[in-house]
Amino acid sequence: MKLTHTIEGEGSDVLLLHGFPSNIYFWDEIKKALIKNNKRVTVPEQRGYPLSEIKDSLVSDFNIESLAIDIEELVKELDLDNELTIVGHDWGSIVGWAVISRGNINIKKFVSICGGDEFPTTHIYNKLKFNLGDHYITSFQDPEKSSKEIDLNLESFFRLSYRDISANVENPDLSLKNLFTHGKTGKLVVDDNTIDNYIKHFNGHSLYQPICWYSNIDLNIELSNEWRNKVTTPVTFLYGELDVAVKLTDKMTDRLKNLGTDITIKEVRGAGHWLPLTHKESVLSEIS
Repeated sequence: MKLTHTIEGEGSDVLLLHGFPSNIYFWDEIKKALIKNNKRVTVPEQRGYPLSEIKDSLVSDFNIESLAIDIEELVKELDLDNELTIVGHDWGSIVGWAVISRGNINIKKFVSICGGDEFPTTHIYNKLKFNLGDHYITSFQDPEKSSKEIDLNLESFFRLSYRDISANVENPDLSLKNLFTHGKTGKLVVDDNTIDNYIKHFNGHSLYQPICWYSNIDLNIELSNEWRNKVTTPVTFLYGELDVAVKLTDKMTDRLKNLGTDITIKEVRGAGHWLPLTHKESVLSEIS
């Protein structure tokens, strides 16, 4: 499918991939800085998000192979062949990893932010229980039910999604209710105007299709078996020290190091999940 996208600037290519629940505007500040630094910057709104929705979709339309092909086709269509760097945040990093693993396009460098290579099986998440219910990824295996809960109050959803986690949480509640519908908001990493813009962007568009990305994680493992290999592309994995959703552990560090021949892993102190918004310089330094 053709993704809605922007392409601006002149110079070596940078492709920015947003995650959940973001959109094409997520990278605006990073994009402006890169353009000033002589980069040609391409930003797509990914499959299933309001500007790139699929009519009469199936849950399986949002599997990792389809998501990767979207990006490969965009790179070829736009001739993004000038020392291309791909940067992915959250789910965008999972898509970016699939792209470099498949090896169908030339990539100089990959920067993965608050993400990784692929999700474990749903069996892992099914064993995790919290005060307010199952792990949100377990809930997301029923995209119709979970999206209906979220769609009821988009303002609450986006305020909860963009909370500023400024202190270590020993045992975070990673249930759908706590993270996305009934938790405490507090300080945000974005301003009220940005929240309003997210609400307008998604108003009339269910979160169903973005949630379907999560509903394919078992299928994604099967599909990735076709191209999973030790990558040679230089990769930097960047994490926030206080990210409660994606916690960098010693075990995870060891596994990531074995994914390729040129792997760098960094953790940004005092940062949470939204590094491109809260720690722009840390992100920009890895791209340049």
